[in-house]
Amino acid sequence: MSNYSDKYEAVVGLEVHAQLLTKSKLFCGDEASFGAEPNRHISPITLAHPGTLPKMNKEAIELAVRMGLACNCEIEQKNYFARKHYFYPDLPKGYQLSQHTTPVCKGGFVKVKSVDGERNIQLNRIHLEEDAGKSMHDQHELYSVVDYNRAGVPLIEIVTEPDLHSGDEAAAYLTEIRKLVRTLNVCDGNMDEGSLRCDANISIRLKGDPKLGTKVEIKNLNSIRFLKKAVDY
Repeated sequence: MSNYSDKYEAVVGLEVHAQLLTKSKLFCGDEASFGAEPNRHISPITLAHPGTLPKMNKEAIELAVRMGLACNCEIEQKNYFARKHYFYPDLPKGYQLSQHTTPVCKGGFVKVKSVDGERNIQLNRIHLEEDAGKSMHDQHELYSVVDYNRAGVPLIEIVTEPDLHSGDEAAAYLTEIRKLVRTLNVCDGNMDEGSLRCDANISIRLKGDPKLGTKVEIKNLNSIRFLKKAVDY
């Protein structure tokens, strides 16, 4: 029986979303704290009423730059947001404001130590964006309900290159990111509350093959253990 681990290797890229520790949302003064009654931290701007306009949260930019400097990134001096259009019940505007062409932080790396050894995991970018609200499907017998408290809360998305190759390495990387955001006071790192969550992009290829395999994305992993299990599977 052949040993598949000798023949194939996993290629993994991670997208980590971290809610920033600001008092207010990314583009308005609505409160950004966790745990309020549904739909208490909302306003015409959060709900995207016609005629409302965004105003940038300066502290969110400062926290993003702080994380970028800690991750050895190049800081983009002139950056802007784009509309990422997709339909989502808990996205009031019908689009998400996110940095695409000019992320606030470019490149960089995070040093990790795992059973596979110590090395620098290469980053593609760290960019700013707003969070969506929360759909719930078990609160009512006939309907899904939506809580918009989280809509517009500032996030950074920390995106690696496809540079990880095992569940252990992915877990070590996410552990290091959680340490960094907590030490820098950028994010509370509470995965059980959703303020830190991870999407894993995973493919498999023959060892030594430079071509990437077919990618599968596993969304919204909310624990380091679940990330490791997903990659290993």
